Amino acid sequence: MDNNQKEVSKNLGILARSSAVVFVGIFLSKLFIYLYRIIIARYYGPEAYGIFSLAVMVLGFFVAFAGLGLGDGLTRFVPIYRAKDEREKISYLIKASQKFLLISGILAAIILWISSGFIAINIFHNAELSIFLKIFAVLIPINLLANFYFLLIRSYERIDADSFGSNILQNMSKLIFLGIFVTIGLKSVESMAFSYFLGIFISLIFAYLYGRIELSKKFEKRISLSAPEKKYIISSVLKYSWPLIVFGIIGSLMFWIDSILIGYFKNVYWVGIYNAVIPIAALLVISQEIFIKMFFPMITRELYSEKKMVATELSKQVVKWVWIINMPLLVLILLFPGVFINFLFGAEYLFAINALRILAFGQFIYSIAAVSNNLLLSVGRSKTVLTNLIIVGVINFMLNYFLIPIYGINGAAFSTALSFMILSTLIIFESYYFTRIFPFRRKLINVFISAIIPAAVLMWVSNFLDVNTFLLILLGISFGMFYLILIFLTKALDRNDLELLGKIYKKFFKHSH
Repeated sequence: MDNNQKEVSKNLGILARSSAVVFVGIFLSKLFIYLYRIIIARYYGPEAYGIFSLAVMVLGFFVAFAGLGLGDGLTRFVPIYRAKDEREKISYLIKASQKFLLISGILAAIILWISSGFIAINIFHNAELSIFLKIFAVLIPINLLANFYFLLIRSYERIDADSFGSNILQNMSKLIFLGIFVTIGLKSVESMAFSYFLGIFISLIFAYLYGRIELSKKFEKRISLSAPEKKYIISSVLKYSWPLIVFGIIGSLMFWIDSILIGYFKNVYWVGIYNAVIPIAALLVISQEIFIKMFFPMITRELYSEKKMVATELSKQVVKWVWIINMPLLVLILLFPGVFINFLFGAEYLFAINALRILAFGQFIYSIAAVSNNLLLSVGRSKTVLTNLIIVGVINFMLNYFLIPIYGINGAAFSTALSFMILSTLIIFESYYFTRIFPFRRKLINVFISAIIPAAVLMWVSNFLDVNTFLLILLGISFGMFYLILIFLTKALDRNDLELLGKIYKKFFKHSH
């Protein structure tokens, strides 16, 4: 085995181990956040759920604007400085970024507080939304700092701490506080807003304390950098990060423009109905979240160490893992969307069955482009990513603007799914142009065949059954077993997969003895 292959095997092992930790974190996180949203949707109703969804979107927009792109700059420059053992530069970057974020966060909070009434009444035609926005205005600097500290933790590849704090602790806290408010009979929208506020505040405390206790020893206590060096650091980071300010805003609009325009053209009730299917379609994003958190700093390090072959193999492997995980999930959502909606949110939200099918397909296409997007960012092509989002964001806005008044939430879903497909195509081809890395193996076809055959069987069987939640679980298990057998029979797994499975088997075999 040559050095490159050894490096690939080593990184895949690290990626798999970290992904197992992230998987647990994401699983628990999604469980808590889905329960949180389900309680809001069922206990407070579609209209209140719509208000909550719009408020979270507005908060995300202001956080993206006030973040100045510094968090993304941190995850790129900290690994670079670490590779060069330039600890003073890391310390200065962290201190300067904190100051910038605190000031921008306070300014953004003031702007949202003052404009909350205008946004609620003139844009979304709902005065009750103003209360939410004022509470969330105070949350902006807290949210910014929490995101910053978690990105710092991730930059040091402490995925377990990041996964626990940002995924598990934050969403568990939201759920617990909402449960307390519901138990004591609070049915006002303020109880939703305060539960959300408290969850993020607690995660900030955790991230800050973890950084002070576990990471502070990695920084230089005294910074002796000259003024020109400090200026160069800030200018380098801002040069990389400033497009990401617009990137964050356009990115937020890209993901939320459908709900925003539903609120503008329709009402908060339909926003609530539509937002019941968004988290279900977002199940197809989980697989990329499992791997990407560790993939980005890892791939950045390998590319800057001029180990392109290693970076290429890692990219292809992650895309295949995402594809293998998402194929069966996509099939089940396309075949049985009503079962998913009814089980999670109730029959009141079944108007969104077709919207779920459309969104799920769009999310699937976008999930396999995540690696290419990270490759672009890792080689500093943030402006390219920004240009993509601006172009596709405009397309998404225009499609939603014309289709929502005619087709309602189905028009919104189609517009967003088509935009995801266009964006994914741009990302994949641009990534190849700038990095010469095409992260797709021919064995993806084998995986596709392995999913299509049991999908056809499942479709035929469903014609004779009235599928409910219990039957869906049984059919899903049967489908999964048939799918895995075909994965092996079609030889969809390659040397890297088999080697990794062998390591996992040996680990468990040794433990069992």
